[in-house]
Amino acid sequence: MKKVGLLLGLLLLAACAPRTLAPEARFLGGEVLGLEPIPNPALLLGLRVAFHNPNPFPLPLSAFGARLRVGEVALPLDLNLPPGEKEEVLLLRLTPREALSTARALLSPEGAEVALEGEVLGGRLAFFRTRLSLPLEPPRVHRSGVNLSLENPNPVPLRAEGSLMLWGQRLSVRVDLPAKGEGRLQVVGFGPGLEGGGGRLELRLEVPGFFVQELVLPL
Repeated sequence: MKKVGLLLGLLLLAACAPRTLAPEARFLGGEVLGLEPIPNPALLLGLRVAFHNPNPFPLPLSAFGARLRVGEVALPLDLNLPPGEKEEVLLLRLTPREALSTARALLSPEGAEVALEGEVLGGRLAFFRTRLSLPLEPPRVHRSGVNLSLENPNPVPLRAEGSLMLWGQRLSVRVDLPAKGEGRLQVVGFGPGLEGGGGRLELRLEVPGFFVQELVLPL
């Protein structure tokens, strides 16, 4: 009888034990943090996610097989969530060899899919699924007399080359722009009369190793 009573007591304790609830997550946004230089370039992303752990105890995301997927890249999450709310910035490194199409999609207006997924008891969890687009901002043109410079508002370096159309002349131009920096255009074939108004720049912008974009900037 004592054994039966002990067994019943253990079963009652198990029945009263709190059931572990799955965490929740919301995508708050992302940004390009920078670009690692050539010869091994990598686009660095910061993705902000708000987590909610509804349990009164810490919860490891690895127990749910949680992984953040951006395009073709999956990042396993090994975070230990405290009870309640917590925001995290998840760092992702995209290289041309492993994630060129994802990086190009993110830098375009179409963007790439971002999803937080997991598994529990053989079933799949979908915390969120959305799209993220981080298109390049066009450079800003600064002109002083015959001197032209470009300001790069982006957190990644740009290589710009193309043509300067001014007073019926087409001149070749090029410049390397640092991240959040400025560079003076090198004009090839400079001639008289370029100090007048009007004109435009036809540029090919390149994020070295990743992305090419063509645009026209008025002067």
